Amino acid sequence: MEDASAGGCQPHLVKKVVACFVNMIFSLGPIYGFSVFLPFIKADLGISLPEVAAIGSTLNTATFVGSFLAGITIPQRAGHASVALIGAIGVSIGLASLSMIEKSFAAYAAVLLAGLGLGSTNLAGLVALNATVAAKKRATFVGFASCGTSVGTMLLPHFYTLLTEAMDWRWAMRINSAVSCVFLAAAAPFFRVQENQGLLASPTSTRQVGANLGIQEVMRDPRFLCWWLNMFLCFLGFYLPPTLLAEFARNELHLSANLTAVCYSLIGVSGLFTRLSLGCLTHLLGGPRRLFFMAQLLVGALACCLPFCRNAESLLVWSAVYGSSIGPIIALVSVVLSDLFGTKDLALYHGCSRTGVGVGNLLGIPLLSLLAEQQGFTVALILSGALVSFSTVFLIVLELLHRKKLRDEVQEGTC
Repeated sequence: MEDASAGGCQPHLVKKVVACFVNMIFSLGPIYGFSVFLPFIKADLGISLPEVAAIGSTLNTATFVGSFLAGITIPQRAGHASVALIGAIGVSIGLASLSMIEKSFAAYAAVLLAGLGLGSTNLAGLVALNATVAAKKRATFVGFASCGTSVGTMLLPHFYTLLTEAMDWRWAMRINSAVSCVFLAAAAPFFRVQENQGLLASPTSTRQVGANLGIQEVMRDPRFLCWWLNMFLCFLGFYLPPTLLAEFARNELHLSANLTAVCYSLIGVSGLFTRLSLGCLTHLLGGPRRLFFMAQLLVGALACCLPFCRNAESLLVWSAVYGSSIGPIIALVSVVLSDLFGTKDLALYHGCSRTGVGVGNLLGIPLLSLLAEQQGFTVALILSGALVSFSTVFLIVLELLHRKKLRDEVQEGTC
């Protein structure tokens, strides 16, 4: 059943979109902005590039573990708003703890807690919005909300850089902790979902509303298995370009930290324009699954191009095109999953999906960073791009399986 009013612009929906927008700024924005801190942490603790990259990788991976925990919690054990609020508290404690570390092993524990909070509060808000919006408007409204990621990527690196230069990275991290907690906690109450809103389903979903699924049932679906393998292989290399961008700009191109911050902001600005037009792009290109596929191919190609940027101008152009390409990927994951499997168990599907992202990120960033240190940035970045592009093979298989399932159901219905 689909609430006909769910796709409109009622006050409750507008508030939820705004709350999700704010949540995206302070839950996904820091994932990209955190790379600004890595050179300072590396110098302060006297650790190697693979070690400091592993700290960033742990933060990223923990966000996906947090998403998985939120996915198995919502809505059977706790509501969307409660999970979002608990996540906000975890973010604050984790980032505050990171500001006090003296050894690298303590940094892993701190970013683990922060990442768990970031992932759980982000998934809670995103699933709540998908469950409220009608399928035909889902890409548009989720696109608007996901602009928060672009705004965070655009503003937070400059904010962090200014704070770090005015004080040091530790005080900048403490301020980051307080600001993140305030905004994430303020957005959480708007993620309450009424029971009937949680039953919204996509017209193309093949699942019927019924009892909530378990993890084993989700993983037995060959379509979801293809999706999970795509996520795993893609995210072995997906986060390497933004993770190494600061080091690449500093060591290879000898550019300033401010110029690097501009590159990160440019990624955010270009991603913002893509996400604002997500509904239109989805319509023009034939649906969210097709747009997702095309964006993933392009991101892989651009990762291969990064090491061939040899000056500030080419790096700025790369950042603009790269930001436009990654814009649809993170924003469309929930929309694609809703399109394939409906919204009844979207939290579980999304949480399980993010385990593939987390495992890929956990393995990929340290290994590829080690490769960059030993063999150079070119080899590592080209390999990362190849992984992202090749993973689309699983999307092709997924599409074939999904179409077959739809044909089988039509035949069964006519018998």
